[in-house]
Amino acid sequence: MKKAKFILTLVLLYASAARAYELPLSTGVHRVVFSSDQGDFNENTRVINLQGNVQLDELGPDEKLTKTIKARRLTVNSSSNTIYAPEDFVLNDASGTIYGKSGVFDYAANTGYINDGRLAYAGFFFSGKRVELSPGRYVYKKARLTSCDETPPHFKIRASRIYLVPGKYFLTYNNLFYLGRVPIFYFPVLYKPLGGGTPFVSSFHFGHDNRSGYFAKSTYAYKFNPETRGKLYLDYFSKKSFGTGGEVDYQKKEKTNANLSMYRIRESGTSHDRWGMNGGYWHSLNRFNESDPVSYYSQSSFRLLSDPEFNNDYFRANPFAVSPDKQASLAFTRGSNTTVTRVSAATKYERSSDLVSFDKSYESAPRLDFQKLPFTIGKIPGLHSFNGFFENAKEAGTPYFQRKGRGAWTVSQTLPLARSLTMLPSASYDQSLAIATSAVTTDQWIGRYGVNTNIRYDRLWGSLDLGYSYLARMVVNRLGKDRTAADKGEELRSLSSQLFITPVYTTYFKAGASYDMRDGMGGSFSRRLSTMTVEFYHAPRKNLDIYLQDSYRFGDGNKSFVAQVYSGDEKNYLGVGLAHYSSQPHDYVLNQMMGFRVPWAQSWRAEGVLRYKLVRFTAPGDKSVNFFEKGLVLYKDFHDFHTSWHFMVRRGVNEFHFLVSLKMNDSNKRDPLEDSSRNYWHPWRKDGELRD
Repeated sequence: MKKAKFILTLVLLYASAARAYELPLSTGVHRVVFSSDQGDFNENTRVINLQGNVQLDELGPDEKLTKTIKARRLTVNSSSNTIYAPEDFVLNDASGTIYGKSGVFDYAANTGYINDGRLAYAGFFFSGKRVELSPGRYVYKKARLTSCDETPPHFKIRASRIYLVPGKYFLTYNNLFYLGRVPIFYFPVLYKPLGGGTPFVSSFHFGHDNRSGYFAKSTYAYKFNPETRGKLYLDYFSKKSFGTGGEVDYQKKEKTNANLSMYRIRESGTSHDRWGMNGGYWHSLNRFNESDPVSYYSQSSFRLLSDPEFNNDYFRANPFAVSPDKQASLAFTRGSNTTVTRVSAATKYERSSDLVSFDKSYESAPRLDFQKLPFTIGKIPGLHSFNGFFENAKEAGTPYFQRKGRGAWTVSQTLPLARSLTMLPSASYDQSLAIATSAVTTDQWIGRYGVNTNIRYDRLWGSLDLGYSYLARMVVNRLGKDRTAADKGEELRSLSSQLFITPVYTTYFKAGASYDMRDGMGGSFSRRLSTMTVEFYHAPRKNLDIYLQDSYRFGDGNKSFVAQVYSGDEKNYLGVGLAHYSSQPHDYVLNQMMGFRVPWAQSWRAEGVLRYKLVRFTAPGDKSVNFFEKGLVLYKDFHDFHTSWHFMVRRGVNEFHFLVSLKMNDSNKRDPLEDSSRNYWHPWRKDGELRD
């Protein structure tokens, strides 16, 4: 039988049913055009059945094609404005190409659902057991997501639900990540803008250490607006329980720069929380009027801990936060063209002798600092400067607050002596004051006066400095030198010299020493001569640096020696360091670090570090090697995600963990907010690291 062709045009309306065999009149709103090999129309039910090479095109008011459905069979119900696809079909619209096993569509309301639907959009592949359609949005239930175009994909994410708004974002809930067919890890949410913006970046660390057991660390970061970025930490440690934390950055150019990081965990078998909090802010305050040239700003910084070992247990990658002390400060500053005035309060705690608690080592409440920028007085020669402070402070070992202050006035003048010879003499007066307390019954005034002279010989190859410094202390509450003290009132009287040679910009040599001339010093020439330090730096070619430093004291011998050689770039490098100190005369500390692409697997990159001591080289056979840190990091970029594998062994720590970061999290361009926060608040973090 000859193939028949059946073509009809419908106008999409919510109007009441038309008379038999009549179609509603066109209003110019929407219409659909469909064709098939065969078709029939039931005038009672107003149902059109189409079979064989069915194609349905939806046209908009401007006659532009908005949607196309291709299938073996379609049923169109003009009375209910629905299209039913009982078998496999393909739908094309502005979002992309959707494949489905069956589906129902309301072409008037532009809604419907698809069974076993699949969509390729913006480099991603979405699929769901059921896909619900509404204007501008798809909801995938019992869904899967991947960005891998291989069959089968290298990875996929199974999600309870995916919300896709083409051109704007997609959001997934209750996710399980699969590598091939193997489930690897769970994470609750994934968000990514489409067509611009910053993704909901997620990263996952899995590993083990001998203290916390197996652990899974997850990080979720989202940029709420150009000025604010937040991060959420959700962690699990098999031996310790769950840990939670977060980080917030807020930056407004030339107005505010703030950061707050928090973390908390209640370890199994304990009744109290362990926690850490650090960050701070800088904020420019409003001026009193627009013509006011003075600037006002406030700033604060803090590092607070529940106990000295908290950071070392949970944030070992942070070389500063691992420090076992805590501190906080707050300050308000006024700065003009000529002066800087600062009011502040600060406190600091150091680890106590029991190693598990803190002792307060310093507290000031408040402290006033004042600085007068260099200025001149009439036609009097010389450049004047003044700085001073007054505080109410309590220091370690002192059970009471002491009100005290200090101020120093300095006058200096640059005197050219010859073409390459310059003298810089200066004179200063320093006055300190301690207000009477219950422990000190009278106010104590102590004055200090001094002179300093430096002569510099400056040439293209470098410079030579020769200096003389003198500082004398007066008797308490009296004028006159404190000659009855052990140092005879002379706190400083010395000659110094420093040589700096740089024949080319890639090489320099520096050496310096001083000689103590105080009468109360006594002793031989070698005792009066300070430790002499020599430095040498040489970069004979690109990507090769050589650095040497040696400290030597006459009569005592070598005090320390440090050597470092570094060759390579950011990804392929080799560094070797050697250090020796007189405090441990038979020990040599070696440091080796390297980074390279693995020769037999170019997609892998490695970074390693070895730190160890060579001990007791006093006799043949009497030696040992003591490794105090070993570390290895492997990087591998797969088709769809980045990975890094970390191994670390040091005193008290044996740790392994790996990081998985999906490439779908990669932003299209660098984020200035993230870069600024890392540089200002977390300078130890590597590029791309979201947390310590």
